Formats: sequence, C-alpha cells, structure tokens
Amino acid sequence: MIILGINASHCATAALLKDGKILSCISEERLTGVKNQSGLPIKAIEKALTESRLKSSDVDKVAFSFEDMAINSGFSVLGGDEGKNKITLGSVVWYAKEWLLANINFTRYIYPVVQKIFYTYFVFPQLKERLLEKFEKETKISKEKVEFVDHHNAHAYSAYFGSPNYWKGKRLILTLDAMGDNACATVSIGDKEVIKRIATTPFGNSIGDLYAYVTHYLGMKMGEHEYKVMGMAPYANEKYVDKVYQKIKDWIWVNKNLTFGTKVFSHVFYKLLDKPFKNERFDNISGAIQKLTEEVMTEWAKTTVQKTKVQDVVCAGGVFMNVKANEKIGELSEVKSLFVFPSCGDESTSIGAAYFVYQQNRYSDKNLPRIEPVEGLYFGPGFSTEIILKELSKKKYKNYKVEKIKDMEKGIAKLISERKIVARFAGRMEWGARALGNRSILTHPQNLEGVRDINEQIKSRDFWMPFAPSILSEKMDKYVINQKRIPGPYMVLAYETTDEGKEKLRAAIHQYDFSARPQEVKREHNPSYHKLISEFEKLTGIGAVLNTSFNLHGFPIVCTPEDALYVFENSGLEYLVLENFLVSK
Repeated sequence: MIILGINASHCATAALLKDGKILSCISEERLTGVKNQSGLPIKAIEKALTESRLKSSDVDKVAFSFEDMAINSGFSVLGGDEGKNKITLGSVVWYAKEWLLANINFTRYIYPVVQKIFYTYFVFPQLKERLLEKFEKETKISKEKVEFVDHHNAHAYSAYFGSPNYWKGKRLILTLDAMGDNACATVSIGDKEVIKRIATTPFGNSIGDLYAYVTHYLGMKMGEHEYKVMGMAPYANEKYVDKVYQKIKDWIWVNKNLTFGTKVFSHVFYKLLDKPFKNERFDNISGAIQKLTEEVMTEWAKTTVQKTKVQDVVCAGGVFMNVKANEKIGELSEVKSLFVFPSCGDESTSIGAAYFVYQQNRYSDKNLPRIEPVEGLYFGPGFSTEIILKELSKKKYKNYKVEKIKDMEKGIAKLISERKIVARFAGRMEWGARALGNRSILTHPQNLEGVRDINEQIKSRDFWMPFAPSILSEKMDKYVINQKRIPGPYMVLAYETTDEGKEKLRAAIHQYDFSARPQEVKREHNPSYHKLISEFEKLTGIGAVLNTSFNLHGFPIVCTPEDALYVFENSGLEYLVLENFLVSK
C-alpha cells in the first residue's frame, strides 16, 4: 500500500510511505527557495514520486494532516511577517479575528465557540473543496483517495510509530504546538500499536504562542526565529532572569487533568508583554521565557508519567524543537527513555498523517507489514555524476578549479584537519530542519576562527548562535554526558558536555553554557559521513566535526547542485564538494 502524506500549512511537505516504510519526504521550500513555504506542496509531491520511481496512479491513499483548514494571511505582524504588505481575504479575516480577541470580554469562552460554528460549518467546507479540486488538477490523483487526519493525531502517530521498538511495551505520547485542529497539546498512550488519547488542551492555552510573541517582541520573526531566543537565553544573568520570570511565571500552568491553563487566551499574550518587559534587557527576557518553557514542560512531563505510570516518553509538535527543554525532560528521574521525533514541527505531520492512514488500514488487513521506525532521514533527492558535471560545465563556473578525488571522505577530512571550511553535497538530501552531513558546511570542531568566518562571510548568522557537532556514535560518551543513553541522531536533544567535550569541541558547542546539540552519527545511517569523521579522527584524535547547514541566511538548505554552486559563488566559501568532485576558488 502506498500512502502520500501531505502537510499543506507552515513548511509544506510531502511524504511517501510504501508498505510501512518511508520512501521519500521533501519540503516544498527546498524546491522553491522560499523558506518555510506554505500551501499545497505540488513540487514536493512531484519530486517525491519521481525520487521513489512512482507515478501518481500508484498512490492508494492521500493523507492531509489537518481536519480544519487555517486561513493563511498574506501579511500580518501578528501572524508572522511575510514581507508582503498586501490585502487578501486571509489578512482581512486575520485582523478581524485579532480585533475580536482584543476587544471582546470572556475571549477564551466566546471565541472558540464562534470559531467552531463559523469555520467548521461555513468556511472550512468551501476551502476543503477548493483544495481538493486544486490537488486533483495539479497531481492527477483522484480527490476520492483523500483523507483528512486530525493534526495532533498526525503528531502523535509520528512520535509513536517513528520511535525505535515502539511495539515493545507502552509509550507515553506528548504533543505540543501553537495550535492545530482546535488543540495545542495532547497526551496519549501507545500500546500494542494502538494509540488512545487521554487528554486534550484546547487551543488558546499554548506556551508555544507565548514563546512566539516574545520572539516577535524582541524584534525577530515569530514562527521561525524562536531558536534564536533559546540560543540567547544562556547568556543572561540568572539573578536578572529570575526577576523577569517572577512576573510571568503565573501566566501558564499544568492542570490536574494533564492539560494546560493560561492567564489569558494565548493568542492575546502579546497584549501583556509591555508591562513585565519594560526596561528589561533582551537577554534577560530570553532567559525568562526559556526558563518558563522548561519549567512548564518538565512539570507536564513529570505529572503525566506519575499519573499514567508509563516512563518511556515519545514527543512531537513544534514546541519540542526546543532542545534545552527536551534535555530537561530527559533528565527527569521519572523518565526512563525519551524519543523526540526529528524536525517535529508541522513538516513532520506529513509522515504522521501517512502513518495514521496506513495503520487504520492495517487494523483491517493483517497482511500489511508493520510500520518501520524512522532511520537516517535521508529521504530527499540525490543527483548523478552526469547532472553534476553538466552544472559544472556552465560558463560562469569556468574560473573554479575542479578535481575528481578518488577517496573523497579522506580528502575532506584532510582539509578540515587543516582548519579549512568545506561545504559537503553528497548522496540523498536530508529531510527536516537540521543538516545531517549530506548538505552541510563542515570544519574543525576547535576552529573558533572558522566560526567567525562562517558567521560573517558565509551565512550571516547572529553572533550568539551556537554551532553543532556531528559525533561518531561510538565516541559520544567521550564528549557528552548521557547517563540514560538517550540516542541523539537528529539534533533534537541537548546534552551537557564532558571536560574533554568542552576542550575538543569548543567551536561546535554553545560558547557560554558549553551545552551541545549533537548529531550522533551511526555507520548504518550514513556510511560515507561516518567514514569522513573517522578519517578526521585518525588525523586529529577527535571523533567529531563542526556541522552547520549548507545555505545562505534566510534561505532553505540547498537541494540541487545548482543551489550548492549558487551559495558557493555568493559567499566566502573556498571549498565545495559535489559528490566526488572538489571545487575550489
């Protein structure tokens, strides 16, 4: 059975599942060049089918990761600045909604009812029909094959069925985001391949909303730059952080029924920010919202484990992209094991929705194979030598030196050992927000000078943002503290570093608190990248490299050889590897 999973909202993505195994998963942004591209991912659907050597007629079912559609505004400060000051139906509806939220008493009681009636019975049916017509026209896949999956079910199914050995014992499933299908958080139990939800927090009670509004308050883009706030937080003085924290700590809490409660409807948190944050420094504000997030999320996880008696925890939803909060959850004595689904924002619901539809069919057809947990994440397109040579032959690249190297892993390792900065383009592209070696910029993990070069000459990154190490799986214990042996192959968990880690990885960890957000590199996931780091270790004694995503600031990670050469041409990069070809300036 072949299932096409689709996320048609923020960071639109298409995933193909065949007999329980992911064949391809691609986000639309990688093909359009528009970061976090939203809408129907037509190009991603086409590329996923091509990469999997399938035709649209081969698809048995289509799974969309929502039941109620959201209206995307063309431009809205509160909805996330898109840089287009235009009036659209979406923006009018958005502003009308915000006015209602800001001016009607008892917002949390009135607005959800109004939304449920107005949207569910008048707006969503029309939007769905238009979507289905467009989908059928563009993809040539019958709209009769389409099923709509509850958004938080999609998150829950990705977390449970994507986790290792999920069929062995019970799993506590936590989902948490800003909102999706009238919810912002859920608690479920997964047991014997069946998921039962036991708690749902209605939308309007989300720590994700508050974090997003604080991000915007600090002059950054909500829905995209929250990681910058998290990166700034450790620099703040704990004394001053606590002063701000005391002002906001009662804004959100965990109820006995495992749901969240908030002081106000969380979509209007922005109206409360001026009073507690007035005359406070940006780093102290960052520290306070991060502290509140960690406190609330760990209390929620601890309470749910205690109440359910299930200690193996799996998580998904955009708020779980907060790696520091994930670290705190993993450290709880109540938690035995932790799995956070990789790139667990809305892009991952394409996989979760496909899992959901496949599993419903599997309940009635026992001959269908069990869903395979995610491994490796190299679900994007790869490119042949012929395509690479064709791109390199273009006139505009004639001034570059191009060499074919027999043992490229050894060649890259040598360059990195000499503290050179190398962009690596190899194999199939990674799916998700993190570069995992195949579309990465690499350098020596002690190369602090290289950090400045990458920030200023290549990626135009904010100076306070940490880089990440890619560490050989068998050497993780040398560099990070991980007493529970929680695997970290996808850069969704932070760890404290050992003394050796602080020394040997000093350019690839947070420069203030020395924490690391590593990629644990397993040979079975990526033999070539594992070999590269092993060769580097032979030269330096260090079983890790500094890894950052291969892209220009504000653009998605590169997908094609053309993308890679564009970044090379328009940055301070001196070395680019395209499979077995070394390009240098």
